Amino acid sequence: MTSIACVGDKTTHGGLIISGSDTMDILGRKAARVGDLVTCPEHGTNPIIEGSDLATDVDGRKFAMHGHRTACGCRLIALGDHGTIHG
Repeated sequence: MTSIACVGDKTTHGGLIISGSDTMDILGRKAARVGDLVTCPEHGTNPIIEGSDLATDVDGRKFAMHGHRTACGCRLIALGDHGTIHG
């Protein structure tokens, strides 16, 4: 079971997820997907490059999960208080 990352969740480099799905929210927070953006104090703004093979949004974009990477190499830190994927 892995938590879905959402806008406002942090990264291992101290940044934040800043964009997410317009069609999927979890407890009022937009779900993050491959291609959505994070800020990084070390490397600027970067896209999320990993997503779940088990879940996609209506546009076919994979949802980003706790531990998935961004283009700068940091990992997402999902709070865990919102949706999960089993599998």
